[in-house]
Amino acid sequence: MTVRDLAHFESWLTDRGAEVLDASSEREILRARTSTGTHVVYADKTGKQRWPKELLAIVSDYNAGRTPSLAATKRGGAARRKTRGRYVALTKRDGPGCFYCARILPAPGTHSTPDDEVTTEHLVSRAHGGPDHVSNCFLAHFACNQIAGHLSAPEKIKLREMMRGAK
Repeated sequence: MTVRDLAHFESWLTDRGAEVLDASSEREILRARTSTGTHVVYADKTGKQRWPKELLAIVSDYNAGRTPSLAATKRGGAARRKTRGRYVALTKRDGPGCFYCARILPAPGTHSTPDDEVTTEHLVSRAHGGPDHVSNCFLAHFACNQIAGHLSAPEKIKLREMMRGAK
């Protein structure tokens, strides 16, 4: 099973939260990081493509018109440590409120509900090529971050205005 329109498939992956990565060799057709791992499609010398079984399951969803969440990043220890490290810099720059709803964020590592957990959000989503640099980041509640998903930067600004009640 292959994909007829690879560019459309890559866009579909990105829209669902996966990261399409640069190829690391001339034989790579596609390299993508999804919620199930990093998957690489290769072409052999004859041009025959080799698709990993985990990615074939995703292709099946694509062909069937299903819309699974394929977010490439899971909240783990490294992500929490990075958030703690950026928390001071970002609260100093932006203040202690959530970018979207403006409610005060709990300090990383303090007790909070899962929805109120502090997360680092990217204005230009990493899945859309945005850098993982403090200049592209702000703090948001986990629930607010989930609502925003992989919207474009202007869409995130509009969401912020809506959540804060601006007209």
